[in-house]
Amino acid sequence: MPKSSYKSYIDALSKISRAITSDLYLEDVLKLIVTMTANVIRAKICSLWLLDLQTQELKIRATQAMSKEYLKERSLKVGEGIVGLVAKEKKPIVIHNVLKDSRYKEKQLAKKEKLVSMLSVPMLVKDKAVGVINCYTTSLYKFTKGDIDLLSTVANQAAVAIENTELLVKTKNFASALRRRS
Repeated sequence: MPKSSYKSYIDALSKISRAITSDLYLEDVLKLIVTMTANVIRAKICSLWLLDLQTQELKIRATQAMSKEYLKERSLKVGEGIVGLVAKEKKPIVIHNVLKDSRYKEKQLAKKEKLVSMLSVPMLVKDKAVGVINCYTTSLYKFTKGDIDLLSTVANQAAVAIENTELLVKTKNFASALRRRS
């Protein structure tokens, strides 16, 4: 896998930043984030998992993957598998070969999709995990510090966008409740 250039990292961050501050719907922003990230890191699959605070489960909310198998509804508890571990520990995890790592849960899917190396980073807001972003390659790849830094930055921007959307919804609900009372 060829290395991405510093300029491509900056361009991706700039476009993602503009999308987050635009009036796009959150779903569109999340889809843009995974698509651009996959392109810059040259990953086969990039997926964004969000944490449901009530159930403490992570579910895929955005991916640029087209495979029906990968798009199937799945969830992981905090602490379960790589995604759950990243959410729990709030630290990136790099796996050189998912088929040889005992923590990786979806080996059949990895074989079918030809997934090999994985980078998984937490989406953090004020040291609180709100989700996880994963990138997969189809050949052995040693993710660089630049790859990890880029994905961590993107993940934190996405986390802030999600947090802002949740606050906006709460504010609208509160305003609506006040109007009904008066």
